[in-house]
Amino acid sequence: MTRLSRQIITAAITTLPLMAAAPSVAQVSQPNIIYLLVDNWGWGDIGLQGSIVPTPEIDALAAQGMRFLNFNIENQCTPTRSAIHTGRLPIRSGTQKVAAPGEPDGLAPWEYTIAELLSDAGYKTALFGKWHIGSQVGRHPSDQGYDEWWGINEGSNAAAYTSTAEFDPAVAATPHFWQGKKGAPSYETELYDIAGKTTFDRKITDRAVDYIQRNADAEDPFFLYVGFTQFHPPWVVHPEFDGVSGAGYYSDIKYEVDHNIGRILETLETANAAENTIVILTGDNGPGTLPQGLGYATGEVGGSTGPWRGALSTGYEGGLRTPGMIRWPGEIQPGVVTNEIISVLDIYPTLATLVGASDRIPTDRPIDGIDQSAFLLGNQETSNRQHIVTFVGDDVFAVKWRDLKVHFLVAEATFSEIKRLTFPQVYNVKEDPAEQFELWGNEGFSHAWVMTPVTKILTDLTQSMADFPNIQPGQDFSGYE
Repeated sequence: MTRLSRQIITAAITTLPLMAAAPSVAQVSQPNIIYLLVDNWGWGDIGLQGSIVPTPEIDALAAQGMRFLNFNIENQCTPTRSAIHTGRLPIRSGTQKVAAPGEPDGLAPWEYTIAELLSDAGYKTALFGKWHIGSQVGRHPSDQGYDEWWGINEGSNAAAYTSTAEFDPAVAATPHFWQGKKGAPSYETELYDIAGKTTFDRKITDRAVDYIQRNADAEDPFFLYVGFTQFHPPWVVHPEFDGVSGAGYYSDIKYEVDHNIGRILETLETANAAENTIVILTGDNGPGTLPQGLGYATGEVGGSTGPWRGALSTGYEGGLRTPGMIRWPGEIQPGVVTNEIISVLDIYPTLATLVGASDRIPTDRPIDGIDQSAFLLGNQETSNRQHIVTFVGDDVFAVKWRDLKVHFLVAEATFSEIKRLTFPQVYNVKEDPAEQFELWGNEGFSHAWVMTPVTKILTDLTQSMADFPNIQPGQDFSGYE
């Protein structure tokens, strides 16, 4: 076992205790909110979690608030973005996977997003960067609660389409940047290609900085969603950071990501808005692995999952845990590190509660997110969540309950085959973060009992989906009777 592995396991076992004195009740009822989302980000890609490339700006942010060692997202870009915006399992919304070009996609306009909720609660709203939960006009950010937006409507990889020798614009749409404002159709702007992606995250950051400066002193609070495209392929880096690490493009990108996040945080400080702003920073899924190798990502090149097994589009922890942190000065205690289970689904109800708008959470549909506000504010020492159900596409791959993980289907890497197991596989992810020692078989069925809580979780979910049938991808859904 390496020293890093021992450190990570120790950190995962021993959560820093909360101080006895709970933070005060929020002095400002409606703080600004900034959500920073990094694309294809490995758990081990920040300095505090083992990166050999320094990330001082991100590390400083983590130290100023609460850092989650057990922050769980969905298995791909689209599902995670859907979960953030709706608080609902993506399969309920028809957004359980990244749609291939030409396939139906996007949130149904009926979905009530966090941007719509906050807008109705008096917030100004903006999105800059990657959307990826609705490529068609009518399903863009400005149709789902954002006052203004600029970025791309589909996956980051679209930048590379026109660089392929076989690309034919007569049969496939040429990718462009888009922008729009609430109340009007969004429209295409400049070409989105390799050159465009090279400077994309810099332009996202520029727009975020400008937005903060314009709105820091405004009467109404703001919700700013920043969807970075790093570290998603095509792997390009802004010229300012090309070669800066001396270790290749992926390490160069780490410098770029850290710098851009630092600029946004610095702008909050200079605009005297930091004290009244909730800042959330997470990834959308773990790093991908290349099809030539069926192992799992373990090093700096291509993303580090730290001690965790698996990658993007697998049911293992390396694809489902990303860096996660939240800062709210004066309300969320700084320097807290926790191994309590948190889901990206929880963002929706937690933010609604923190800003006093929980009464706006819909009651006519299942909301799978759980309000974690009491935990974040230090009013309780444990998370309100004990399990995570992991879908990959239409299938339940795994259920994590407390420290035990039960796998039903497995894929070792992003592009590998899917295997159906004769018996479920069980791992203790606290004691065995690499999910290497299988308990069900190796310990003579002694862990079969864990199927009791897991079966109840899946039975309840199946009944819920029978009562509220899942929306199909691209469906024009208008509500439950």
